[in-house]
Amino acid sequence: MAAVQLNLSKMISAQLRNKANEFLNSRKHANNLADILQMFEAETENYTPLLLTIEVIFTELLKRGDLIQHIVPLKPIDHSPEAEYTRWLCDCYEAAINCALECMRRGRTSSRLQALVTACKLLQAEGKHPLEQTTGYFFPSVRLKNIFAVLLDSETSMSAPIARFQEFTEYRDVQQHGLKVLSTLAFRKSPSPMYMQNFLELLDKLLAAEIPTESKAKCKDRDNDENEMKVLCAAEGKPNFPFNPAMCRRLANRCWSYACQWPLCEEPRTHRRALLLLVERLMPLLTKPHLATDMLCDSLDAGGPISMLALQGVLELVRHHNIDYPDMYDRLYAMFEPEMFATRYKKRLMHLTDIFLSSTHLPESLVAAFAKRLSRLALVGSPEDAKGLLQLVANLLMRHPALKRMICCEDTPAIMSNDPYVMEESSARRARALGSSLWELRALRRHWEPAVSAAAAGLLAADTRDAPAAPVWLARDDDCALFDAELKKRFKTIELNFIRPQTMALPSGERLLQYWDIMA
Repeated sequence: MAAVQLNLSKMISAQLRNKANEFLNSRKHANNLADILQMFEAETENYTPLLLTIEVIFTELLKRGDLIQHIVPLKPIDHSPEAEYTRWLCDCYEAAINCALECMRRGRTSSRLQALVTACKLLQAEGKHPLEQTTGYFFPSVRLKNIFAVLLDSETSMSAPIARFQEFTEYRDVQQHGLKVLSTLAFRKSPSPMYMQNFLELLDKLLAAEIPTESKAKCKDRDNDENEMKVLCAAEGKPNFPFNPAMCRRLANRCWSYACQWPLCEEPRTHRRALLLLVERLMPLLTKPHLATDMLCDSLDAGGPISMLALQGVLELVRHHNIDYPDMYDRLYAMFEPEMFATRYKKRLMHLTDIFLSSTHLPESLVAAFAKRLSRLALVGSPEDAKGLLQLVANLLMRHPALKRMICCEDTPAIMSNDPYVMEESSARRARALGSSLWELRALRRHWEPAVSAAAAGLLAADTRDAPAAPVWLARDDDCALFDAELKKRFKTIELNFIRPQTMALPSGERLLQYWDIMA
């Protein structure tokens, strides 16, 4: 059945290719274009051949200039056959674009992605060869606005088409005009959850290409001749695109200001997407970052993955904008629970914790509580997580050498039962960690994973050697890397038989023959 469908698809593609070639080579086959557009109404799922055909046809027509209407002001409309044919081609062009936009809403995922690419390719062709005669740079913003309207107003998730659109956001003209168009579509009082999700994903893709700050922009202006920026609608013999980083930053602030008026925190998925966008893309671009304090602090109090994402934004506010958050370290301390191992943001949490605890002027009771809690969690974590936690403990001991007295070389039941540390305490200062010891390191010394055992052994020997000059970077190895490392190890040949077999047949008397028939 699949082979029949594949052959049928090839036949349709060949027919469409022949129709397109006939139309482009001779006007007597003009009806071929009408037939191709009518086939969109008959098709229900696979629009890819049709989309590729209209892309080839209208890209060639735009290059030729066949769609340019020579309209003279204050003169009657020209009704000559040539003018009528040009107007008919323009109507077909508009119909083809509408078909591509409609295919983005329905059909297979592959067809929806191809519809997006076709719409963007036609936008590029129209930008290089405008429908009206121009002398300067031209970008068809109306076409981009129609594409964004389809991506945003869909009742289903547009994650796949928006992710595909990122290949076009690398162009500076698409980025600048995209932010401008998106800011005009953002003003909505009560958008649907799907609209908010698509809007945040689209804004994230538009900001994927770094927008230089004022200082970086000045440095890049000097190197414009050497490093030309990528422009989608650049045409030979026309002025270059006037990229304006300040305008892009201003438009990004406007888009975010509209989004902040929406109920972003009601839906968990939308909340996470908004926080990721804020901390990874928008924080360096915001003109007033302190206005995000309420959202970040409320998210930090929410707990779970939401608080882990908000932690990065709060760190940015504390370090660079003099924002004071009460009980910051207690909030951070409470995030280290066994549930953290089930989240995808655990490595982000470890990295940010290492930054928060990088000061050598923190109270010993606070640092001791973190070292104790991290060591306790390493007992129940996976090898990957345990290694990262132990390296974080190593960094704490390097910055605070006085805490090396907590290192214990025994893990007897008496020591474990008399441990004064309170794991259930959410406050680091009331956990009584200074009166405890790091007996967990001794237990981890016997871990089955060699990397974890070696990390624990290094910590146990920390009190007998000088500390390194720099802290240890947190591990980035994952389970796949550990598995690949085991595969690369060489082992000695292990004998499985006492008698070397001569054939594939089993020796007589083998009990396996009672249950299986082995064919030689």
